[in-house]
Amino acid sequence: MKHSDSQDWNPPRVVLVGMGMGREDVGASALRWIERAEVLAGGGRHLDWFPDLSCERIPLQGPLNDWLDQVGRVSIERRTVVLASGDPFFFGVGRRLADRVGKENLLTFPNITSVQVLFSRLNEPWEDVKVMSLHGRGPAAENPEWLEQLRHHSKVVFFTDPQHTPDWIARQLLDAAMKDRTLVVGEDLGLPSEKIQRFFPEEAAARKFSPLNLVAVLDESPSRQAVDSTVPQAVLGLPETAFRHRAGLITKMEVRAVALAHLQLRPGLVLWDLGAGSGSVSIEASRLVPLRRVVAVEKDAERYRDLQDNVKRLQGSQIETVHGKAAQVLDALPDPDRVFIGGSGGDLREIFENLLRRMRPGGRVVVTAATLDTLEAVRAFWSDKPYEMQITQLQVSRSVPIGKTVRFEALNPVFVVSVWPKPI
Repeated sequence: MKHSDSQDWNPPRVVLVGMGMGREDVGASALRWIERAEVLAGGGRHLDWFPDLSCERIPLQGPLNDWLDQVGRVSIERRTVVLASGDPFFFGVGRRLADRVGKENLLTFPNITSVQVLFSRLNEPWEDVKVMSLHGRGPAAENPEWLEQLRHHSKVVFFTDPQHTPDWIARQLLDAAMKDRTLVVGEDLGLPSEKIQRFFPEEAAARKFSPLNLVAVLDESPSRQAVDSTVPQAVLGLPETAFRHRAGLITKMEVRAVALAHLQLRPGLVLWDLGAGSGSVSIEASRLVPLRRVVAVEKDAERYRDLQDNVKRLQGSQIETVHGKAAQVLDALPDPDRVFIGGSGGDLREIFENLLRRMRPGGRVVVTAATLDTLEAVRAFWSDKPYEMQITQLQVSRSVPIGKTVRFEALNPVFVVSVWPKPI
């Protein structure tokens, strides 16, 4: 059916109209369909824009699924229009309504979105904007994936809700050492009370905002580097010079790359980094993959201070640092999906016993061993368990200048041991 054929409208055809920022944004063609409606469904604000229509009204109240079911039932026999914010298929009700009434029964009039409006007010292009929604996400918004997007995009826009407000976003940015970002908060867009303001996270964190808001987080620094201009944004293989460390005690870049490959990280996993030292493994892991939680444990006081500093400067998602001996703090940690062990403090067997009880299904353990004694301790423990084990020896040589040419200098050999459950 064409958008102009409102006179031939018969149920179960449902008309979905994007309202833009106000009634004045609704085109004449969409208005003709609205005027022929026997049922008008939508938010109370949208329904109030048509006080002269005598049709039945179904305000959006209570659970969305219940409202969609009601719309679906009434639309079978009566001409029904659904009024929606902005563009209904841009983080709106469009997908859910199409699933409920069937795409073949839906006629949609799109409109401008609040994202378009915000950037038009700023006179800024928005083709490179990453748009995400925190609306109705609940605990899912605690996943660091949305924070990780800020490292990959210079413009990120968030739809919010009463729990995930602009000040909440600002506090998350401060916790993630992103205080250099700019927040543009658009309040009551399209209404007489419209207000658009720019803040640094410290400013926004201390304010309260209208519940009708949209938040843009911008990286306006010339180089778009994350705090330290010597560190690439998101790359496998950060150089050792990116981390503060002592006496060369750091997992070398080549070893780190192999260890990360063996960990087989996926979004949403929990990672332990035991004997974290500088935190190079957990920091690089969190920058590459949006993990649900990362815990880095280090017992040495000086190295722990380095760990905290590196996490603050370099991390891609929130890392929890723990000062203590690994075997003594494990019971307070969340059950892991992945475990990297760069140092055990002499308690390797105790740590492994804990992992046998605690590791989540499909978990993996990766250990780097610089000595044969450590290698044998790992092999001996896991060899009679229902686990697969792979041992990789790394012998790395790096070029160093000598006169006008180069020679190769060997690093200490390292064993990378990977352990995972045998298939049942």
